[in-house]
Amino acid sequence: MDGKQPARELRFVLRKAFAECDEIVKQWEETFQHAGQIMRSLMNAMERMNDYVASEGNLGVLSVIPNAEKNLQMKLVRSIERLLSAANTLLEAFKSLCEKVGKVLDSVVTQQQDLQESCSCEDLWSGGYHAQPSIADMLEWIYDVQVELRKELGLREHMMKRINLDAVQSCAGLIDLSQASLFFNLNRYRARSDMVKIHCM
Repeated sequence: MDGKQPARELRFVLRKAFAECDEIVKQWEETFQHAGQIMRSLMNAMERMNDYVASEGNLGVLSVIPNAEKNLQMKLVRSIERLLSAANTLLEAFKSLCEKVGKVLDSVVTQQQDLQESCSCEDLWSGGYHAQPSIADMLEWIYDVQVELRKELGLREHMMKRINLDAVQSCAGLIDLSQASLFFNLNRYRARSDMVKIHCM
């Protein structure tokens, strides 16, 4: 067998892994956008609830009609509960995507262990030419995806636990923070994925 063949096979394995990660990242971004919409709606509902509670007895016609204020607040509570349920469902979707990345990485590591003994150090740690990423680099990049998405998930889990209807203002900062991508750098991932597609044919 050509001494370079195992290295070519590993590059093919990693290219396939990045194609799988591309789909996972696409789903992550779609879920992220949906989660952002839900969290903004949740914040609006919580602020309305806070305003109604603070203005109880001074809501004009609503304050005159028997049980109108109470019924309105109950509708807002149900709305908030539905939004929280939807947010928790998306949290499970984020968890599932993290697990998928883990499976991709496990598969790559297993195949790497089977092939790397037939590869030279140069094959593993250097590209075939200047622009080509090394096998070690590509493996580390997939590991970075797993670590960064797990951190994003952990942040969202922490936020959901701290959302409290009795502390709307403090929740506003938490919700804003939950809509930011603090750990996963999408642009960097795309640049790396493009390098793999171009240079690992």
